[in-house]
Amino acid sequence: MKETRKQQVIEMYRQVDELDLLFTKYFTDLNEFELSYQQEQMLLLFKRKDTWTTTEIATKMNISKSAVSQVLKVLEQRQFVQKEKNPDNLRESFIRLGPVGLDYSKQVDRIEEQLAEEMFSVLEDDEMKMINRALALMIQKFK
Repeated sequence: MKETRKQQVIEMYRQVDELDLLFTKYFTDLNEFELSYQQEQMLLLFKRKDTWTTTEIATKMNISKSAVSQVLKVLEQRQFVQKEKNPDNLRESFIRLGPVGLDYSKQVDRIEEQLAEEMFSVLEDDEMKMINRALALMIQKFK
């Protein structure tokens, strides 16, 4: 019985990976921004929250503050993000999307909207609830 559940989890992982590959075609418009995978992942954090610190990004992405600073330096030069000193702690900066980052975010929103429309036509409400519940449980487990 336990081996069957293990195989089901492996199959689910493979299906999620396959979906990820299939979704790639929707995101080709973002290629014009010429971002690395790590830069994309960092920018996607701003979908969850408007303002981040280097420490928060490092914790969320499970990478060093030094690595975050290197990526942010490039993103800031390209106007994807902008930094603002924390008036209460001048050693810390608040990081927000810059003008190019806002354009990037709008394109991501458009793509997500398109994906949602297509998923809406394939899945029933109860199926969506079940999938979302399962994904939330898995995310909680790995946090």
